[in-house]
Amino acid sequence: MTHLSPFRRGAAVLAGAGLLCGVLGTGAATAAGPAPVAAGGGHGPFKGRVIARSGLVLRSGPGTAYRAVGSLPHGTVVTFVCKVDGQDVHGNPRWYELGEGRPAWAAARYVETIGAAPDWCPARHR
Repeated sequence: MTHLSPFRRGAAVLAGAGLLCGVLGTGAATAAGPAPVAAGGGHGPFKGRVIARSGLVLRSGPGTAYRAVGSLPHGTVVTFVCKVDGQDVHGNPRWYELGEGRPAWAAARYVETIGAAPDWCPARHR
């Protein structure tokens, strides 16, 4: 049995529930209420997939100087809340705030969006 941190275990449960709800069209995600609306008025949820081959380190803020708060393996599907310009990572300054149960940020350089990109975060995030 593989040991997962509480954050990764929660992310795996949320991802699995999202996949199940997407296949069935009903379930916990539907019963929870309307999809979140990002700061700019777009309609979520906004999704992305981790493309970093070695996995993605999640941070407490939009830069590598922020504390690491978890990690996700290659191919994991995540939910975005919004985006900001933060530390430039290999030519890409965008960072996504993840909606995975606790504050976490992912460098856009290592995540590809699935569908529309999230809106900009409110000023309190910048």
